[in-house]
Amino acid sequence: MPDTSPCDALLQDLALANRVLHHEGVVDDFGHVALRDPADPQHFWLSRALPPNLVTPGDLRRYGPDGRCEDGTVQSYSEAVLHARILAARPDVQVCIHHHARPLLPFTLPGAPLLRPVFHTGAIAGWEIPLWDSAPFGAGGMLVDTVAKADSLAAALGPHRAALLRAHGAVVVGPGIAEAVMIAIYMAENAGVALAAGAPHHPVPSLGREEAEETARRLLTPNTIARVWTGRVAKLGS
Repeated sequence: MPDTSPCDALLQDLALANRVLHHEGVVDDFGHVALRDPADPQHFWLSRALPPNLVTPGDLRRYGPDGRCEDGTVQSYSEAVLHARILAARPDVQVCIHHHARPLLPFTLPGAPLLRPVFHTGAIAGWEIPLWDSAPFGAGGMLVDTVAKADSLAAALGPHRAALLRAHGAVVVGPGIAEAVMIAIYMAENAGVALAAGAPHHPVPSLGREEAEETARRLLTPNTIARVWTGRVAKLGS
């Protein structure tokens, strides 16, 4: 197989993203982060099946558009196809994160209110965060492990930066590693603030739609994204 790897720096950052998200409590033992291959956009990079806090660049493998790993000797995440189909549906997306951050879970339960931005940096996940339900696909362990489920989730995500999965977790997408990680962290922190304010049992004031969109626009700039990324990576060594 020809060497079509992205540069070492990107692989290093992808491995770091797994560990940063674990350190911040966004991914648990089962979350994962995928990066579109910049040299071959039909393919993507994802760790072999490991807890995110253990992922190193040497654990990253290339996957095809069908969600299958090109290295048949490793065990893959059962939801690799989730990343394949979201990346196929969203040419603008370079990074896809799937996680189960606990503060978000109350907002994924039936009857819960919509998760809206309730504080400044919480705005970057967006005003619209759709909720996807695996129930129509039957009792399949709630995993997004088939093309049909993954396509359905990708359709629910639509043009948004994130979507919730009923009683399961969330997906977050972005145009780069640092930005997607920033969105995932602040989305979970936003949910935590909303819970502290009484959600989902009591109405919690949110930012206005225009206010949230303008706030996100001002925050999602290269300098701010780099500042957050640098600080969060530094915490790994503290």
